[in-house]
Amino acid sequence: MNETATAPAESKAPKAKVERPCHCARFTNEETGEATGCTKTTTREFAPGHDAKLKSLLIRAGAMGAEVRRVVDGMALTGDAVKAAEGYGFAHMVASGIERAHAKARAKAERAAARAAAKEKKESTGTDTVRAKVGRATYEGRLESSEFVYTVNGAERRTTKHQLV
Repeated sequence: MNETATAPAESKAPKAKVERPCHCARFTNEETGEATGCTKTTTREFAPGHDAKLKSLLIRAGAMGAEVRRVVDGMALTGDAVKAAEGYGFAHMVASGIERAHAKARAKAERAAARAAAKEKKESTGTDTVRAKVGRATYEGRLESSEFVYTVNGAERRTTKHQLV
């Protein structure tokens, strides 16, 4: 019987992973100079949870209309927050976050305008009756300091959680 010596199969050692700085550290809000403040190193693109840090930075910058600076290999690139997120696959989340921030700002401005109109109406007509939403329902009542006072089924109620309409 002829036996031939066979060499054991070469085992390939896994490649050593190189730690690099987290990608969120590359970004800065151009207008405010705000950055994530990240100093972590990782073998992946982001340290755990740092993709969320970057998303929130990009949403804040986009909501204020500021551009974002990204430093790659010593070169600074400036651009739109949504465009900056495209390479990471969460540009749609940043765009929707920016739209939510704009909607929130519009709603806040509308509430302030309604309060100003109610105050002006009160001063011009001498009456203190205003309309406000409490929960899902709209009631007529009066403002006393920061409270809305209204009547439900003959009982007077007070709340600080209301929205003038």
